[in-house]
Amino acid sequence: MGHGPPLVLTTGALQARASVRLLAEALAGRFTVNLWDRRGRGDSGGVPDPARDPLGPDGAAMVTEEVGDLAAVVAHAGGTPAHYAHSAGAMLVLEGVLRGVPASRVVAHEPPWRVAGDDPGPRRDLGAATLAALRAGSPDDAAAAFLGGFPAAAPAPVERLRRTPFWAGTVALAPSLPHDVALVVGEPVPTDRLATLALPLLALDGEHSPAWVRGAVAALAAAVLGARHRTLPGQGHIVTPPVLAPVLAEFLDGGAPVPGPVGGGR
Repeated sequence: MGHGPPLVLTTGALQARASVRLLAEALAGRFTVNLWDRRGRGDSGGVPDPARDPLGPDGAAMVTEEVGDLAAVVAHAGGTPAHYAHSAGAMLVLEGVLRGVPASRVVAHEPPWRVAGDDPGPRRDLGAATLAALRAGSPDDAAAAFLGGFPAAAPAPVERLRRTPFWAGTVALAPSLPHDVALVVGEPVPTDRLATLALPLLALDGEHSPAWVRGAVAALAAAVLGARHRTLPGQGHIVTPPVLAPVLAEFLDGGAPVPGPVGGGR
């Protein structure tokens, strides 16, 4: 939607393109905004076979499949688009750019890498619980297990969310979670690889997000030469379009520097 330079929006776990439609509408006056359903969501096919193991050798292949999907979307968008990506979607986009997916600028919003030295055990437990629920035929429990393991990603405690009218939509997206498990249950922030990026990058986090999330964002910004790190006052993992859209428009237009803390000034 819209008119202007191409922009691709990539969602995080348990989100489909409808999740960023209001953000896209807010940006459509300045960009041609491309929204897409990641594999196994909304109108996209490719729901993963629960028998595949994203915690093992299948994980790398599943990431490669989604990088291919992103490359197809970028080819459709044309040119060298800018990217905004949220949470696990930010991990996907940065992995894609590292593998050669075209990008003019990237805004990475709270990619949930673990920081080097952090115990990977809790993430593997989260992934195992999510997969066990899917294999048992309970997408409801799978969504609860994933959000319970990443409480920063949920706007409210899981038991409260289960009583809202929005929970059914969340459960409908749960079969796609193995792709997110493959992304988040892996290596820590790949600082050596990220240091090879040569494009404008804005790493975003929220003032109220957990310390481990903000640590990962800071490590990302420090790894990429010239990257900027901005913390949004009063915000957590989920940021409303009226707050987020002006920040994106200013940075992605290549205009004046975004105010806020600067990272990566090596």
